[in-house]
Amino acid sequence: MDELEFRRRAFADPNDPEVIAFAQQNPEHQKLLDELLLLDDKINLALDIPVPPDLTEKLMTQTKEAPASNVTQGWFGRFNKPFATAASITLAVSLYFLSVGGSNDLQAGEHALAHVYYEVKALERDKEVGLQAVNEKLAMLGGKFESLPGKVTYATFCHFKGQRSLHLVFQSDHGPVTVFVVPHSGDVQDKQLGKFNDARFTGVISSEDKANMILVADRNSPVNDYQEDVQQALRWL
Repeated sequence: MDELEFRRRAFADPNDPEVIAFAQQNPEHQKLLDELLLLDDKINLALDIPVPPDLTEKLMTQTKEAPASNVTQGWFGRFNKPFATAASITLAVSLYFLSVGGSNDLQAGEHALAHVYYEVKALERDKEVGLQAVNEKLAMLGGKFESLPGKVTYATFCHFKGQRSLHLVFQSDHGPVTVFVVPHSGDVQDKQLGKFNDARFTGVISSEDKANMILVADRNSPVNDYQEDVQQALRWL
């Protein structure tokens, strides 16, 4: 595979195993692939909006009742409020995340919360990601799991405060737990380690051998216990 074919296939399907293997041989190729994977995942999450069960009936009713003068009405105005609301929320969250995503002034805990809210659909996934698939990604950051702390349902690379990191979600007795593995870069300072929270989530930041580990879970969950479970399962290469 030459570079031209790599780029063509990467843009067509960034999850192609041969493309992933080829990218691992070149840091620039890997950087491009990571960006494409992140973009692909964000697009899938943004489009994953449930369709109201009565949509067909409402559209048929509106079509029958709509006067001819409304034919030129903007397409957005023809849809029901749930669609407008969902689109508005998606736009607002996206703009917020983009405005803070590259800011080093934002504390690590605040950035983690913003990241979780931005990709909140990731918390709803239930298809299991196997240990081997997780470790293939984690190995690129210098680590591996001896076992998984729970059923992992989300595993992808992301950019955490500008640092290429691993974003995981595993299921617990108290709901989904998000884990960010962020290589040491200086952006997460010692004063930022410890717990943080908002009205919905609680989180904890710890410094490991090769990376900072950030967990975010439901506010009423034992996040410190989950942190210990992950630490015990994680090995650095």
